[in-house]
Amino acid sequence: MNVGARLQRLLVAAYPPSFRHRYGDELASLVEDSGPSWRDSLDLALGVCRAWAAPVFGGGPAEQRRSRLQSTTITVLGAWCGSVLAAAGLAKAVDDPPLHGLHGAAWTAYDVGTVVVECTAATVLLTGFAFWLAVMVPALRARRRDVVAPALAPAFVVAAWLGATGLVGLFARHEVPAAGIALTWPRGALVLSVFVAWLALTAACVAGCAASASVALRRARLSVTNLATSTVVAAVAAVGIAAQATASVVCLVSLGGAGGGLDRRDAVFCAGSVALAVVATSVAAVSATRGLGALRPGPPGPLGHTT
Repeated sequence: MNVGARLQRLLVAAYPPSFRHRYGDELASLVEDSGPSWRDSLDLALGVCRAWAAPVFGGGPAEQRRSRLQSTTITVLGAWCGSVLAAAGLAKAVDDPPLHGLHGAAWTAYDVGTVVVECTAATVLLTGFAFWLAVMVPALRARRRDVVAPALAPAFVVAAWLGATGLVGLFARHEVPAAGIALTWPRGALVLSVFVAWLALTAACVAGCAASASVALRRARLSVTNLATSTVVAAVAAVGIAAQATASVVCLVSLGGAGGGLDRRDAVFCAGSVALAVVATSVAAVSATRGLGALRPGPPGPLGHTT
């Protein structure tokens, strides 16, 4: 199998589960018959973006509402994971060690953002644990390994991340002096490589936890009542994500002046973290709004154009 064919298979697998359930086999057969081409790959990539931006839910009104609420819960969970990464990146850039410009408006915004992140995380994690029990207990009783395995996966992922983080901490303690280290060859390059690898591992672990939780939630098929509760919590989380993004923007702007203390590396981390927080805010806000709209009495409405 050549590179083009593999890419097209990955693109087909990247479509939302609701789309793959209805059209996956047909699309895979069509791609197989037409053969690999870069133009078809581009069409598939655009189709993936459209399908995620405006998923179409099948079934009757009740099933469409349930799918919409489930999609909101999963989407906002992913957006929250992205916001956590954004908060960690900003903290590393401006507070490890603290920049000499981190005072006044910059410090107030950073401090408020930190409190918002902690409160949002507490809300999401406590609610998530309750839903984890709602998924796990029936799955264990029914011996549904297809639900139990992805529901337990985040615990192993977090354990692996903690172990890797401990090793990176030991490495930094022995290789990085208290005053820091210049990015020179070979020690500086080695330290930078380890740090970048740890960042990549952290992002992969966060994505893995979100993905496995989403798989478990879809397979468990919780009731509309449970999903309505998770949608309300998702809306609260979306507000917290938006507040965090706003605080991050204010902090970055306040540090952007001549006395802010941002060097090129810190500026890249700050800008990347703020951009990620803004994207997470947009995704969470749109999805939460559509989910709350599905909670209104009466027909679910135009559920096909949602995120």
